[in-house]
Amino acid sequence: MVLDGPEDMELALRLFRDDSLMAKREARRKQYFVAPSARRKMKAVAARKRAARARRKRSAILLG
Repeated sequence: MVLDGPEDMELALRLFRDDSLMAKREARRKQYFVAPSARRKMKAVAARKRAARARRKRSAILLG
């Protein structure tokens, strides 16, 4: 970027700052990214555990 005068410096700094903030945000998002297939597997495992826990609890209540 070529600056014509000191007033362009403010704009250039703002653009640079915005770009770096966006890059940081993007990197943070990628760091915690979980592929949809892996997310489905994790949800399925959690659901199976939850269902098993509920079954055990239900049978304990029925048995008394």
